[in-house]
Amino acid sequence: MPEFAIGMGCNLGDRTHNILEGVRFLLSRSRMGIFKLSGLYETQPLDNVGGEDFYNCVLAGVYYGPVLELHKDCREAEIFLGSSERKKGTARALDIDLLLYKDIVMEEENLILPHPRLHLRKFVLVPLAEVWNDVLPGLGSTPAQLLEVCPDDSKIKKVFEMPERGCFWEVSS
Repeated sequence: MPEFAIGMGCNLGDRTHNILEGVRFLLSRSRMGIFKLSGLYETQPLDNVGGEDFYNCVLAGVYYGPVLELHKDCREAEIFLGSSERKKGTARALDIDLLLYKDIVMEEENLILPHPRLHLRKFVLVPLAEVWNDVLPGLGSTPAQLLEVCPDDSKIKKVFEMPERGCFWEVSS
């Protein structure tokens, strides 16, 4: 069973490149263990964010460190790819949200686990269901079960399949 799940999204620049570089950045951290990468999905931005449609995916796996260190790694990856300090309501070169970490349920100023809107967003639940089959900590349901009752009626289109082998999606130029 994976121990963490990270949602990633991008709607500025070369969206596939930005997400792949974000994944590579996170994997370069010495505490990152085995992982699964979901397929890549395209969805319309919510709340008049601007920019192109979002590309979204989920990275789930094992992390050999404390939750706040993983959260810091996520923020550093966003900044590395050019995202601003202010994320809410803006288009993004890379947006990374820590969705779940082990069985931790917490609410701090900059981090709430599980992510408070995870169960309301199809663009999170669809890729999460590809890489996480078990009951979600703090939510009492699997991603597939949450997807069945999710109120989000937005369109979601698969851009790349979940990798069958190797680390990343097959990207042809």
